Amino acid sequence: MLVSGGRYRGRRIDYPRAGLRPTKAMTRHAIFNMVGARVQSARACDLYAGGGSLGVEALSRGAASVVFVEQQATVFRFLRANLKDLPDATVVRGDVLRVLKKLAGAGFDLVFADPPYLQGLVQATIDRAAEFGILGPDGWFVAEHHRQEMPTSPAGWEVSRQGTYGETLVSVLRRII
Repeated sequence: MLVSGGRYRGRRIDYPRAGLRPTKAMTRHAIFNMVGARVQSARACDLYAGGGSLGVEALSRGAASVVFVEQQATVFRFLRANLKDLPDATVVRGDVLRVLKKLAGAGFDLVFADPPYLQGLVQATIDRAAEFGILGPDGWFVAEHHRQEMPTSPAGWEVSRQGTYGETLVSVLRRII
């Protein structure tokens, strides 16, 4: 997989051959069209990072920093290798739902979440992120999930955009003040 835009355009992102569903280029392109200039100078977080394609794309397009969270040991090794020479990338290994508590009050401008499909993780992740206040004022939470999963907005958040790409639905939720 290659980074599609920005200063790292063409940079290779490696993944283990089995066990992951990397975000397709078409979907990544759509996500970054949705967030637009919001990525500039953003403090971002890539949950369920896998090889890091969403977070690296954000750094490539001008994000100030990205925290990457991944649990699986094999995938984590690939992620660290993909990020080894990138400034402003922090890597955390752990279960996302537990790590969110450690990120409480972080005030991220953008959060990307691409949990395994059809396991109830998209709603659980959104709920925990809201509970621990990881979004800053007017922060955006971009969830990539199966189109059969329809997350609801927690109190103080609203769904501002959605787009379907094959079996994938991208939901952009934003924190409202």
